This record gives sequence, structure tokens and C-alpha cells, in this order.
Amino acid sequence: MSRPTDAPEERPGPGGGDPGCPEPGHAPDEGSAPCPRCQALEARIAELEARVAASSAAETPGPDPDAAPAGAIDLPLLEFKALRLIPYGWGEGWQLRPSPSRRYWMDQATHAYLCLPMVIANQWGWQVLCPTDVRVTWDGSPALEGLRVEVADQYTPAIKSQFGSGIVTFSPPWLFRTPPGWDLYLKGPSNRWKPNCVPLEGVIETWWLNYTFTLNWKLVEPGTVGFAKGESLGQLVPVPHATFRDASALEAPIGLLEPDAARELLDWLERRRQLADQRARAHHLYRKAEGIEEHLQRLGVPHVKPI
Repeated sequence: MSRPTDAPEERPGPGGGDPGCPEPGHAPDEGSAPCPRCQALEARIAELEARVAASSAAETPGPDPDAAPAGAIDLPLLEFKALRLIPYGWGEGWQLRPSPSRRYWMDQATHAYLCLPMVIANQWGWQVLCPTDVRVTWDGSPALEGLRVEVADQYTPAIKSQFGSGIVTFSPPWLFRTPPGWDLYLKGPSNRWKPNCVPLEGVIETWWLNYTFTLNWKLVEPGTVGFAKGESLGQLVPVPHATFRDASALEAPIGLLEPDAARELLDWLERRRQLADQRARAHHLYRKAEGIEEHLQRLGVPHVKPI
């Protein structure tokens, strides 16, 4: 049994976000006509995306020297909402919290906390915590019955084998909502892992989607894995829906496009070589941004307040 290092009847896709076609039994093949409900969903998505695009393109009076650069995404302030579906039965015991900066394995190798990118990723978003102890055993078969989930009867509607292939599914008791233009990237807890078990990930359009989604972990090989009460099952990270709208990408020599950055990088590499035998001090080179006002060392992820 491994140790962590730090509406339930719906069957959305195991990646965590795509509810699939809501029409029971509908699995369209290539070339087949979409069902009416699929067509209605596509029309609604197009309408909502057009509304967000129109809002982003709205003209502002006069030039503003402090305005965002051309092409920047104009988004409303992020307001994260967790709309509880059921407070009793299988809905009891679930918790949300801002993702903490610490990780069990990093406490054992404290120099890891000097890597700012990793510490920031630890804190980015909210975590969903397991409501009860769970023991999962997979025999290696793809069938639903191949995964045995041992959990208190109270939680069997929400924690179960729902997709087969060694995947255990957790159905949290919330419908998550974000403002127009904000999606939620559902992923495993940053910089934390479980032996023989990996989280599945997805991006959910929580600014309009009126379906719940599930958190799913897949056993890699046949065996037994445990989830403890209070353990993080997933991390919810807000991302702009229009992240890749009108995006571009290129690859070029750094000296051609950013010669100053190239010189600074060479100087950094030389100093890093000089400190190669001083492991902890080398990590301090990541901390150049400490004097920058907007430097993200501690994130102000708000607590989820019940009302």
C-alpha cells in the first residue's frame, strides 16, 4: 500500500474535464450526424466564445501608458466559486484549500525550497482533499471489475471504478464556476507523486459548463494503492480560455533576438560552474527576482469561504 508524499452517476471522460456527449448511449462515429444535444452545446459554446472575444476587443478611450501590451487578453478579475451540490452522505468530508508551498519530500531535502519555480508551482491554485481513507487494488485487466475500491459505504457513490483500465474515480460534491474567459486546469498536486499511480489531467470550461467533473488516478501496474483522508487528490489552476488565441511560436538563436539576455545567461552559467560543489548556494541563483515588487515567492491564493 503506497504512502502519499504530502453528480456521481454521471460519466464524464477520465481526463477530468470533458463530459462527453450528454445523450445516453451516444458515441458518434466519424462521418455520423451529431445528436441534437451535441449541436445545441456547440452553438452555445460558439455564442459564449464570441461574447468573450467581443469583450476583449472593446475599444478603450485614448492611449494609456500603463495599459497592457497590444494583443494582451482582457479578462475579468478571477472569482473562483465552488457550488456545493450535497453536504451530507457522499458529499461530507471533502475540503478545498489554497495549495500549500511545502511538500513532504522537499522537507527531507530542504535545498529544494530554494528553487523558486518549484515553490511557486506548489502554491498555484486550490487543492481538493480526499474525504476518507481509500484502498484501491487493480488486477491488471481493463474491466470495471478489475479495480477493487475499498471505501466506507457512505462514499461508494462518489469513489469507485467508473472507467476501467485501473482508473479510480473521485466525484467531488461541487460545480466549479469561474468568470467568463477563465478555465480550470485540473491536474495532480504539483511536485508530488504516488508510487504506481498517476493523476489524469484536463482543462474544464468552468465559465459556462453546467456539468460536474471527476478527479481520476490511474494505477500504472497491477497492485494496491492507498489514499488517506485529507490527502490532496488534485490541484485546480485557473488559466485564460484565450491563451492560444492568435498565438505564434518560433525558435531562433538567443543572440540574434535577445543579445543582452545571452550575455547575462553566459555570466550566470559561469558563476554556476564556480559554485558547482556548493549545491545549496547554486540554487540561490534562481532568487534574483527577490528585489522585484511583483516577484511571486508567496502567492495570495484566497481561502474558499463558505456561505
